[in-house]
Amino acid sequence: MRLNPLFLARMLILLEIIALAVSTAATVVVEILIFITVLGFKDLRMRLLTSLRQPMVIMSMVLLAMVGLGIFYSIAPFSEGMDMWASWRKYLMVPFVVALYDDPKWKERFALVFIGLMSLAAFISLAGVLFDFTIYYRFPVGIVVDNHATQGMFFSAAVFACLILLRFPPKEFKTPSWTLITAIILITLSIFLATPGRSGYLAFMVYITVFLFWSVRGIKRVLLMTLAPVVIIMMLIASPVARDRIKLGFSEMQTYKQDKTVTSMGLRVIWWKNTLAILKKAEQPVFGYGTSGFEHAYAAHVKGQTGWQGKPTTDPHNQFLKIWVEHGIVGLAIFLGFIGSFFRQTPDKTFYYLGIGTLLAWCATSMCSGHFTTFHDGRFLLVWCGIMLASPLQKSPVST
Repeated sequence: MRLNPLFLARMLILLEIIALAVSTAATVVVEILIFITVLGFKDLRMRLLTSLRQPMVIMSMVLLAMVGLGIFYSIAPFSEGMDMWASWRKYLMVPFVVALYDDPKWKERFALVFIGLMSLAAFISLAGVLFDFTIYYRFPVGIVVDNHATQGMFFSAAVFACLILLRFPPKEFKTPSWTLITAIILITLSIFLATPGRSGYLAFMVYITVFLFWSVRGIKRVLLMTLAPVVIIMMLIASPVARDRIKLGFSEMQTYKQDKTVTSMGLRVIWWKNTLAILKKAEQPVFGYGTSGFEHAYAAHVKGQTGWQGKPTTDPHNQFLKIWVEHGIVGLAIFLGFIGSFFRQTPDKTFYYLGIGTLLAWCATSMCSGHFTTFHDGRFLLVWCGIMLASPLQKSPVST
């Protein structure tokens, strides 16, 4: 039997999303296999070259080049800049997944595999809370996907995927509605009862709002989009896990000046204020302090301050502020151009909604974190959006 390289490469992409949920090391191994497979077959290389014409791919490469150039003028040591640039290699996945997943049926399969995986994870999560067990000694009870923030965001993405497939099913969609509805119920229960991730709650709210925006028109849209956040907030308040987590966050933000110990949200407030002060100095307004330069610019700014409020950091936990500090106005414009390029992709409507919804959710959560560049969240965004938003290739050298 003749090996179909396109089928093999697509299956490896599917395997990566599974590996991403369970193992960092396995994810890296699968990525290497993807690169070797695509580069090792002429027909797949042709697909890769064709994908380079798409806006999302072009801007991902521009962004990666920007980070690479930032090494050479950074205030950080060259080795630190190289390490940071290496962590951005995940952006190389964009042209690869775009080249492989232009077929709507494979987009659908990928979405269904992800939904199935998250449904299983949600079941285990709820069982863990109910019977008080963990699947891995480093994970708290109820957490089965890396950490509570990542789990909440992945679960929210899966619920959104179910809703979009139900409301805007692709052509010849054969998955029974009851399976998607069951997945929605199961995963939503795990989000609210077992997953104490504020990022997940915010992502869930964004996803539901975006879904309603696309699903209804006229006065119904206004009413439902106004009502939905209220209902979600009430659900969060009704959940002991979610209520306590959100209450703690607000408390930490209000009392950070008086707190004698480090707090998660208190640190964020300090980081944001100091980062804005660094930007206000505008010592490097155009091109910034260079790749990995944030840590050194921040350390210089807080030098001499006492207490945990003067503790240095490598990340302000705001993706946009970090890009701005390290790469200046030019870098921030390129990053926003990268985000804007997602909207210029031309897949079928169902998959356009799936990709753009996740982009908007990640933009919202990245106001308080760095989800475009973290290992799990960043990879998921790039792979998911790369697949869902991939426009049809002008030429398809290999058939399915």
